[in-house]
Amino acid sequence: MEIGQIIGLLIKKRGLTQLEVAKRIGKSPTSLSHIVKGVHKPNPDTMEKICEVLGVPQGILYFLTVSEKDIPEDKLGMYKILAPSLKEFIVKIFGEESVVFES
Repeated sequence: MEIGQIIGLLIKKRGLTQLEVAKRIGKSPTSLSHIVKGVHKPNPDTMEKICEVLGVPQGILYFLTVSEKDIPEDKLGMYKILAPSLKEFIVKIFGEESVVFES
């Protein structure tokens, strides 16, 4: 998944709207919508604010974007073994058991 998709999913799972999040991070709703849709990637300052509002460390958001296509072939076997459990564990830590992320 792309970073915008993860952000959009977490916004919904947190029971927030894009409008609420946009106001809290000091961006226009259109700007946040473009991030969620993948039109633009968030700059570091915006990413920090989004993570603060969502209560998720940046590293976690980026980890959740990693997929099989990002992994070197010689490490793919290990990724397939570990990634689903790690992603499930991370999701449970942040209280979102119903969030499903693709490997």
